[in-house]
Amino acid sequence: MRTLHVSVREARMSVERTLLTCGVPSGAAHGVRECILLSEALGLGGFRYLLEKHACLQWAAFQSVAAKDSALDGGGIHAWLVLPTLMDLAVAQARRDGVAVLIVTNVVEPRELKVAEALAKRYGAEAAVLEGAIAVRNASRPVTAEQWDPLLRAAMKHGFDVAEETWRALHALSNGALAPDSVVSRRHAGPVILQDDGSIRGRLPQDDDFDMSMLKKVAS
Repeated sequence: MRTLHVSVREARMSVERTLLTCGVPSGAAHGVRECILLSEALGLGGFRYLLEKHACLQWAAFQSVAAKDSALDGGGIHAWLVLPTLMDLAVAQARRDGVAVLIVTNVVEPRELKVAEALAKRYGAEAAVLEGAIAVRNASRPVTAEQWDPLLRAAMKHGFDVAEETWRALHALSNGALAPDSVVSRRHAGPVILQDDGSIRGRLPQDDDFDMSMLKKVAS
């Protein structure tokens, strides 16, 4: 089986589209997407788990998440979905007190909480995860891309090594977030809108070989 070297840009696009097909709100998809990319970089569930278990990413469970003092009850939500919020809370407490320890229970795939150790660096913090407890310590703010996220930096240089079968299947799944090809979708593609009277609204294409008729027909 071949291995593909997937760029960070391509990975972000396909993962975020997949999250949208799962019903994750667009405002939350960015943070969850980064958790999945870090999971892949750390050798955890990553892209393979997203492909096989995407149905487990039920955003409706977020309404059952409850935090009290130093404990967070996930209410049955997937760890990826709660991690961005969890880290916001933990880092805020660490900024105030120097250190924070959160006990996390009732989440799906608790091993994915390990992503918090990599995610903390982006906040200028250090985290350690052990048996459902996340300890966060305030640290120096990152001043270079390497300090901000060494895993992401490495991925930007070398890409993610992904089995071809896995990546092609995930890419196909992500296409479910795209609008079906139609006259309407083509008329509103890119920086221009083709109006009913045939006039163009927006920035005209700069490509010399651009075929404007492409906006008027749909492949059979």
